[in-house]
Amino acid sequence: MFTMSTLVQQIKLDFATIDLYDTYVVCSVHQGESLDIDRVVLLHKTYRKHYGDKQYGYIFDRTSSFTINPISYMQCPYYPDVTAFAIVAPNPDVKKTVLFEEKFSKMPLLIFDTLEEAQVWMEAHHRKLGI
Repeated sequence: MFTMSTLVQQIKLDFATIDLYDTYVVCSVHQGESLDIDRVVLLHKTYRKHYGDKQYGYIFDRTSSFTINPISYMQCPYYPDVTAFAIVAPNPDVKKTVLFEEKFSKMPLLIFDTLEEAQVWMEAHHRKLGI
């Protein structure tokens, strides 16, 4: 049995809260916000400051209601930094939206019902990769 990673740092932006762990980030965008490419790039630059040149996993907590321009997935230059995307989407409508957004993503978007499920999967994925 393994122990879950502990939170290393929390960063609060005006539109999101970022929880940084050893090998992955959990991003929670605030209710009613909208993400465009500029905000997506700002998020990744924030992660890069923490992780340096190391790759990291990305858990996107979609339990609050917000919008993301799906073109941002195609325009984001930080894909090589990310080992995997896990999306927490307990709401069936949000799951449908994520499946639509995945068409624009350069990587699969794995959907989970809870944050804990996503974290367990991400940590297991990173153990397999030797991260």
